[in-house]
Amino acid sequence: MLVVDFKEASFIEGRLIRVARKKVEIELDDEETGEPALATVKLADGVSIDLSVVGEKVRAVIVDGKVARVTPIPVGPLHHAQASNKVGIQG
Repeated sequence: MLVVDFKEASFIEGRLIRVARKKVEIELDDEETGEPALATVKLADGVSIDLSVVGEKVRAVIVDGKVARVTPIPVGPLHHAQASNKVGIQG
């Protein structure tokens, strides 16, 4: 069993803009103004990011001030429509 000790964890959602030199840039909507804002966050040691998700909407888990994981967010209604169509196909 792996036990991890950390002080604080949170997440941010936005569009992954850039990955470079142990940092990521994520475009978010500013909570106060609603305008786009750019967040630059350091990557935690040992974290790798699939570069195919650059430009896509992602959720980044932030642990102790560093990105611990980046997960792509599936496209909303289109994703659900495709899934329901696949369920209904019989052949």
